[in-house]
This record gives sequence, structure tokens and C-alpha cells, in this order.
Amino acid sequence: MCRCIQLLDDLWRFELESSGLCGETPQPQRLHVLVFRYVLEHLSRICRILKQSGGNALLIGLGGSGRQSLTRLATSMAKMQIFQPEISKSYGMNEWREDMKTLLRNVGMKGQKTVFLITDTQIKEEAFLEDIDSVLNTGEVPNIFAADEKQEVMEGVRPVAQAGNKHGELSPLALFAFFVNRCKDNLHIVVAFSPIGDAFRNRLRQFPSLINCCTIDWFQPWPEDALERVAVSFLETLALTEAERREIVPICKHFHTSIMDLSKRFLEDLGRHNYVTATSYLELIGSFRQLLTKKRQAVMEAKQRYVNGLDQLAFAESQVNSISCSKL
Repeated sequence: MCRCIQLLDDLWRFELESSGLCGETPQPQRLHVLVFRYVLEHLSRICRILKQSGGNALLIGLGGSGRQSLTRLATSMAKMQIFQPEISKSYGMNEWREDMKTLLRNVGMKGQKTVFLITDTQIKEEAFLEDIDSVLNTGEVPNIFAADEKQEVMEGVRPVAQAGNKHGELSPLALFAFFVNRCKDNLHIVVAFSPIGDAFRNRLRQFPSLINCCTIDWFQPWPEDALERVAVSFLETLALTEAERREIVPICKHFHTSIMDLSKRFLEDLGRHNYVTATSYLELIGSFRQLLTKKRQAVMEAKQRYVNGLDQLAFAESQVNSISCSKL
């Protein structure tokens, strides 16, 4: 199993670099994904959902569990486009509606197979979820297009709807129904939610299509083999001996798992939650790398000062000896 996963990892890196999702140069959507069983399970589920006509997904997990990265990777593997709104301080309902119009035109008029990815942190207004709920349920957002825009949409799908039969006449109602059905087939909505807090439960009650029209995938905490795989990968660039590496990786795993156990005790004793996420584990390894580099640099600077001091003493000794010899 380990050898197979290593071969998959090598193939995965090659595919990422070939598709431009990973590389040496920084990119806006660069992915750094490691292959282990946890990743393969969730990736296969998302890929299976995207392969279904009108398949949608509700990904539930804590931040940093890999929901967005795996969705982007599955989208690339399925040869689809990905659309994700860029939320800013000034982003409001008008910008949201324009994004939705652009999305529906791409999938309905142009026929682009697209994955619409949105997270709970990007939902600035509950009206966003109302539109998502409507698209999941019916394939459209009611009254989102003005009369002239609706006419443009119907004219845009007319050649495809007639299927080469130019003499066939279709009513405006039939054309728009064809547009809506095309949106259903080509659009895949992936909603990434965190189960923390009351907002998650309230939103599921208010918008039932998130459950009825989506396949739910729960992202559980990383297993121990995943923790070990990530630690080995992130520490491989450090100058460590094999013995040191064998000791450090279990320590990183122990720190993370012990914090999870202490968090359970903290909840039982004080009734307060302390969430330990995959991001926390990555930050732990990053802090170790930074601290080790800093301490090594301090030791090398002290060593360099000591060497410089010895050189100065040796130089002074040679000068004294030369002066003594000249006097003699």
C-alpha cells in the first residue's frame, strides 16, 4: 500500500505541474497536495459527484481539512471550469447577482461544464444562500434576468435547442426551459461548510436543498498515517539525519493527538470547545522548522564570532612573535 501511494504521489505531482496547479513559481491557485488514503477517499467521492449530471456536493469539515484543494483538483481531473466569487469589503448583492448571471450564461448559453465553489466564510448575506438554494432546486434564480437579458439568453440557446433544424420554431417558454435544463446538467455546486456554531444548523433548516439536492461528504480529522505523511513531507527539506527524522515525526504526531485529547477533557471539565484542525498541525510543523532554522543560525553566528576571535588571537600571536624576533 505504501509503495502504491508513493507511485500515486509521484504521478499526482506530475499531473499538477502539467496542469499548472502546482509549480516552482508562485501562482494564485497553486496547490500543494500530498497523497494518502484520506485524500484518495475524499477525492474519489468528489470526482464521482462531478461525473454525475447535475451532481452537487456539500462538504462539511473544519477549516484546513482540504475541502477547497480537493475540489479544485477534482475539477481539473474532470476537465471542468471552476468558478468562485472573489469576496471583498465592497462585495454586495449587486455584485453577487452579476456573478450569478455570468455563471448561468456560461453553463446555459456556452455549455461550459463548471463547478461553482463557495464556502461559508464567503456568504456575506443570507440572500446568497437563497439563490444557491433556488439553483439547486430548480436550476435558475427567479427574476435574475431583465427582459432584454432574458431575450438575449433565449436567442443564445436557440441554435443548440433547434439542433440544426433551422425551420423548427420554439416558443420563448420552451427556449428558456431548455436553458434552465442545460444549467442543471452543466453546473455543479460545491458548498463547503464548517459544522462549528449555530449558523450551520440554522442554514440547513432554512435551505433544505442543501441536503436534499447535495451529496454530503464529512471531512473527519486526519488519521495518524496522514499526520505522519505530512510531517515527513514538510521536514524533508530540513538538514536532518535519519535518526533525528525518525524521532521528530512521532513527536509531531504526539503533540497533535495529545492536544486533541486535552481538548476533549477541556470540553468535559469546562464545557468549552477548543478546535484542533489540520491547519494547526501544519502551523506546528512550520513553527518547528522556523525555530530550528533560527536556533541553527544563532549557533552558526556564535561559532563564527568564536572563529573570528581565534583568528584575531592567532594574528596577534604572529605579530608578537615577529616583533620579538626583530628585537633579537
